[in-house]
Amino acid sequence: ISLGEESKYLIRAQKMLRALSLSVDLDAAGNFQKYVVGELGFEQHRFGVMYGRVDAGGHVFCDAIYEPPQEGDNDVYKVLPDPRADSVEAVAAFLGLRRVGIVFTARARKCILSSQDMLQACELQRELEHKHGFDFARSTVAAVITRNETTGSIIFEAYQVSDLAMDMYRRGVFKAPSHANRAYSRTSESVLVERKDTTKVDNDFFINTVPIKTHSSPLFANRDAFFPVANRPTQEQNPLEVKHILKCHQDLPFPMQLRDFHLLVFLSAILDPLSDMPALCAAVAAGKEPKEGHRELIQCYAAQADK
Repeated sequence: ISLGEESKYLIRAQKMLRALSLSVDLDAAGNFQKYVVGELGFEQHRFGVMYGRVDAGGHVFCDAIYEPPQEGDNDVYKVLPDPRADSVEAVAAFLGLRRVGIVFTARARKCILSSQDMLQACELQRELEHKHGFDFARSTVAAVITRNETTGSIIFEAYQVSDLAMDMYRRGVFKAPSHANRAYSRTSESVLVERKDTTKVDNDFFINTVPIKTHSSPLFANRDAFFPVANRPTQEQNPLEVKHILKCHQDLPFPMQLRDFHLLVFLSAILDPLSDMPALCAAVAAGKEPKEGHRELIQCYAAQADK
């Protein structure tokens, strides 16, 4: 190998997994999938952020999926600026949850992760590195939902970008994709693939398959009804929906009635995010009665549906 080649990236697959598995809450996965398949008819790509936990062994658990503002068509999704991003992050943290990855849908195509998908995954992992450090961010995963065009069956898979991809992303080696669904990435400098110079690399070199499982979230499972998900054009969040959730779970203790991630995110826009939400989320997570006034405020808001 020449001296010039020694300074180039040698592209090869990574064998080591930093995220040993991804387990997705059945209700969270079902809600996201039902919307994409049922209401959107798989005609629009859809994007979500997974919130959950990572255990000491590197196993990732997704307990909720938040869908930021976005546009989508049958070829690509586009994530838009989110004025509620900080509130979502805060509610998750108050509940003991964190961002663990992204999930998106894709129609049948020739690639697993497109250049856009890979850069989106790298961007999230880099953001988490900046905020919390490498050890916190290294288990970040990307899940993709596709449909077999022959059988119609839904396929749910998980992947993780490699350490090499992250290093190249940090150094700005990847070029912005000219087409979102390309199966390859363009680089700003020459790299070595199978000892050959190139600026075009198949994305499969940069991803590892992560085993995927399902579970029932210890916090959000066994719901009889679900609060509408934010940023879905066909779903509205309002006092009537809050009342509906409380009524459907009226036989449960009040903190258990509120065990819905999307409901709590919605309530963070009504209650004080600094003085009210930390205590309310802590009470919900612990299954304890919230401090005085919180129950009354929420029930009063729900009662507006009757006016």
